[in-house]
Amino acid sequence: MLLRSVTQTKLALGGDVSLSLVTGLPDLELNQLFDDLWRIIYNFERRFSRFLPKSELTNFNRVTGVKVPITPEFNDLLTRASYWGAKTKGLFNPFIMPALQRVGYKKSAVSGYENDRPIDYTRRHVVGAERLIIGDNWAQIPYGTAIDFGGIGKGYLADLLGRELGGRDVKGYWLSLSGDIVTRGRDENDQPIVVAVQNADQPEGPSDWMVECPDEYHAVATSGTFGHHGQSRGDGWHHIIDPTTQKSAVTDVRLATVCADSAEQADVLASCAIILGSNKALPYLKDQGVKAALLQCVDADGKSFTVGFGATIHHINQAEVDNA
Repeated sequence: MLLRSVTQTKLALGGDVSLSLVTGLPDLELNQLFDDLWRIIYNFERRFSRFLPKSELTNFNRVTGVKVPITPEFNDLLTRASYWGAKTKGLFNPFIMPALQRVGYKKSAVSGYENDRPIDYTRRHVVGAERLIIGDNWAQIPYGTAIDFGGIGKGYLADLLGRELGGRDVKGYWLSLSGDIVTRGRDENDQPIVVAVQNADQPEGPSDWMVECPDEYHAVATSGTFGHHGQSRGDGWHHIIDPTTQKSAVTDVRLATVCADSAEQADVLASCAIILGSNKALPYLKDQGVKAALLQCVDADGKSFTVGFGATIHHINQAEVDNA
């Protein structure tokens, strides 16, 4: 069978989403497979985006303090959010959205949607993830709160797409969801799939680091303090919120890249690493079972430095990331 690599890129989830498949499928079957994947992506966005006034998430947030009927898919996503809230001891918190809006991140960052009227949750309050109550077909959040899947949604969706491809005639794939990447298999030349890591000093420039992905399912998530940022009332902000202060995290980590068994895990823990800062993040990530990580940081004098661990992350001019 002659293998080829085919890529499709579209706007979704607030950025560019790229799907690359290595397969010998004929065009008709391959196009149908791509259509199935895009359908899953757009359906997920339509149902669970906080920026859409008629999404299932928005409708859920409208009614607080009482039991609200939910779909099985929404139940599963809430359950995963609750799990990671407990697993990270509150570093990940699905109730953080009011604080996120208060620092300045209210509107969609997608070009053409900047003037849409945002749904205002700034007067609601933040509570711990343990306050989320989930039943068989219902869920309840405390009165005057709101939830968001921003810290877990893309990872959850990437793993969902990976499971969808598990039963398809695909020899390898590389799926990139605006910072969350999952891979499996090899490229069309039977070589390992390589993922470039964004450069914190030159976000639009060439990469100095790469991840050489194993043949088995592998996830790489990158989170940074300059993806969604701005000025609000004269103060700078970014979208990684420290739950203890309910403000943008004060941290030396500008960009955190985490490699793990699932995109959900990598997505959540990349943000946790930024909140913790470089000194605490590496032992924390190791304790959480992370396979490899790279933190691109800046010191008090403004000098850039990197720390990390794991044999799969390589600098283009050295064997692997320096262990710390």
